[in-house]
Amino acid sequence: MARTVMFFLVVGLFAAAWTEVDSMGNGNMKKAGRLLDDLDANRRLQCRRNRCNDHGRCVFPKARAGVIRCACEGRYSGNNCEIDDSVCGNILHFSPQRTDVNTGASVPAGWIMCYIDENDVAQHSTPCRDLLAGLPIYGDYTGLLGAGGNFGCWHGQSGSQSGPAYATNSIIPDACMNAVLQTVHLGGWNPAIPTTMGVCIKLPAS
Repeated sequence: MARTVMFFLVVGLFAAAWTEVDSMGNGNMKKAGRLLDDLDANRRLQCRRNRCNDHGRCVFPKARAGVIRCACEGRYSGNNCEIDDSVCGNILHFSPQRTDVNTGASVPAGWIMCYIDENDVAQHSTPCRDLLAGLPIYGDYTGLLGAGGNFGCWHGQSGSQSGPAYATNSIIPDACMNAVLQTVHLGGWNPAIPTTMGVCIKLPAS
């Protein structure tokens, strides 16, 4: 009889202890869940504050430690979809790759990287400033400069892919400066070498 009473007493104590431990575990899980919900709410708030300039949508990755970013629409690019890629006009090509694959140099914020290369035969003798034609809002280089913008031009040997980012001679950092070689033309480079001429356009401050 005494052994039976002792057995049920031990079982009861064990059950009570397990219930307390389980309750503590559930409490911790609920607390962690609330913290994650708060984090998601904060990320959604950041998205609401970041309008992506109405040309994209705010996206945060599944990993909660990931970086919130803008997924840009159509011809827009930039961290906040603030860059209209058609700003290169109707002669120059837009370069979506903003980082030099050889040096790691990047196009500064507020600038657009455009170019022509050996395939644009009709433009090989055109001064760089005259390649800025059909620019949205500004029209040509005079309109761009008059609005407070600027641009620079630089040559390099074409690389494995089209665009200044793949060419040699550090086109991106050297072209993305005010008033650099604005009258140079692509034909002035060694005609025996496939050449890219980068034209880096500084947008007027909005």
